[in-house]
Amino acid sequence: MKSMILALSAVLIAAGTPAQAQFSGLANKLGGGSASKADADAVVKSGLGIAAFSAAASDLAVDAALQMLQAFPDSKVAAIKSKFMKYNELKAAGRKDGALDANAVTLASDGFKEMEKLDPKGYEKAKASVVRPAYAKLGLALLADGAAAAQIPTFTKASSEAISSLGSNPMQAGKLVQLKNTAATVSVLSKAIPEQVKSMETVRTIAKKIAEAEQIKLGDPKVAFTSLDPKVLADSVKTVDIDG
Repeated sequence: MKSMILALSAVLIAAGTPAQAQFSGLANKLGGGSASKADADAVVKSGLGIAAFSAAASDLAVDAALQMLQAFPDSKVAAIKSKFMKYNELKAAGRKDGALDANAVTLASDGFKEMEKLDPKGYEKAKASVVRPAYAKLGLALLADGAAAAQIPTFTKASSEAISSLGSNPMQAGKLVQLKNTAATVSVLSKAIPEQVKSMETVRTIAKKIAEAEQIKLGDPKVAFTSLDPKVLADSVKTVDIDG
């Protein structure tokens, strides 16, 4: 787990760098009160990118959780599975701009909090092997969430300045609403991501205890998200079972 935390810290630093570069010139413009519609569009695009990438990380975490729950008797985990299945139903129904809605955030958060309470000794030996891919996928989800979280402060500063700059321009009222909505979405994530990361780390520790008891070899994903590219995350998922 220590190595995982160190890796996550490295990703946070790396992920923050391109975000800062992307907005340095824009932030200077906005600070001078000269934001254009194109400037505001760039801020909105970044916020939606953060939200969509975080949603993809959450999807992966939920997939890993459902996989790991297979190691436990259904009678013990049925309620948890129900939360994650409802999460997937909301996903299948579609998302506005690719972001999670409040219900999905709550379902994922509640599901992981319940998983934290699982007894590491309560698994079924015949199904224990599922912890290996689940552990690896959770590790990848943690890295992805960390990459998204690292870009939130820069976005928050840029969006605040854009909102202030456009607020005095009645011709940009529609863009101002879009900016505020995007900022509100990212603000929710800024609070939800740390809580979910904490729960996922605990669940991953449970998976590790099961693996140790069954002598199952585990590993951490070797991925560095230097940008929030969903394709990189999707490609990483294809190999995480092997690398993990």
